[in-house]
Amino acid sequence: MNKICIRKIPLLMCGIYLIFCHDMQAQNQVTLALEEAIAMGLAHSKQLKLDSISLLQADTKASQVKNVLLPQVSANLSYIRISDNITPFEVAFPSGDVVLNPQILNQSYNSLQVRQLVWASSRVKYGAELLDLDRKAIYFDVAKNKSDVAYSITQLWYNLFTVEQSKKLITTNIELLNNQKKDADNFVNQGILLSNELLKIELAITNLQSSLSDLEKTQAILNYNLCTLTGLDVQTNIVVPETLSKVTQENDSFDQYLEKAMQNRPELKALAIRKEQANIGLKLTKNNTLPIISAGANVNVDLPNQRLFPNEAVFTPTWNIGVFLNWNLTDIYTNKNKITESNLAISKINTVASQVQEGIKMEINADYNNYLQAKQKINLANKSVEQASENFRVEQNKFKTQTTTATEFLNANTMLINAKIGLTTAIANAELAYKKLLKSIN
Repeated sequence: MNKICIRKIPLLMCGIYLIFCHDMQAQNQVTLALEEAIAMGLAHSKQLKLDSISLLQADTKASQVKNVLLPQVSANLSYIRISDNITPFEVAFPSGDVVLNPQILNQSYNSLQVRQLVWASSRVKYGAELLDLDRKAIYFDVAKNKSDVAYSITQLWYNLFTVEQSKKLITTNIELLNNQKKDADNFVNQGILLSNELLKIELAITNLQSSLSDLEKTQAILNYNLCTLTGLDVQTNIVVPETLSKVTQENDSFDQYLEKAMQNRPELKALAIRKEQANIGLKLTKNNTLPIISAGANVNVDLPNQRLFPNEAVFTPTWNIGVFLNWNLTDIYTNKNKITESNLAISKINTVASQVQEGIKMEINADYNNYLQAKQKINLANKSVEQASENFRVEQNKFKTQTTTATEFLNANTMLINAKIGLTTAIANAELAYKKLLKSIN
């Protein structure tokens, strides 16, 4: 009895090991829908994280400009020990001798200063507006980057879908040819089929296995890239759903798509803000020739206080209050070059905007025509599958009755598998082309 139990232990261990391996494999395999992949990619994107930091930096800069309007308070404290090698100078008066420069070896000068900006000729206002516009422009940059990240993931996902479906078709075809090879073996043994015909079938199987290997390599690369962009462990095996979710597609005209693009594209919105910034920058530059007025007060607690005569070794508080004007008169002459530079910046932005609009028009035109062509290819691919299926059915029946050659049968089989792969690719490409068109208008 004990011997029987001992013999069962290795079998039990193998069973546990197989269950463990199956669980590990299941853990490393994830079925990922397109919407989930995009959401994960947006959350994981390093570029979007950098954009969020840029937004925070813009907020901080805006706060810094507003701080200029606050009173500027500063304190200065000092202690000085002077040498004792100066002979005090005494002046004789009827009331007694007076020391003009008494030896006060320990000296301390302390002050509290407050300054408040009164008038800066709209410099602060324009500076705040510039930074606020900069923040808005960054938002549109973020929108563009989100669109780019989402499309990159979409492209990878559809490519992975096409590869997986192609693998399934080729695997099914290899099984079919293996069954045909069994029939061919029997025909060779019966002497009704030449061995060379059997060799052609075996060669076709080998070629399909080679194609399958190429697809597996491509799948591994796509899988790794998609894992990286979505934040999954690169060892994860991503499985995409076998059927594509039907996208509701609009049949707008080219002009309608173009109009939407000109209204929605974040690059154009960002450039409009940059143009507004340049105009405000010009106003700010023109204000450089005007003075800045501020008010302030100082409180001094010095030992000795220079306002006392003669100096005494005591802390004596004094204060002053006043209005201050700061005017760089040289700017009246030199500022004209800065104004010219600001005008050139406006011209440059206008030219860039025009250039971007031309690029968008060409992009919409290409994407719109690619989408129309992709839809046409689906109809052609369906027709091709119907024709190839019928041709293969005829050739397969002929091969079974030995009224055709293996070459004709294999040609029919190759045309059928290529037609099926072409249909799968056409459907995926049409969906991807439409998503690219949507990206182009948003």
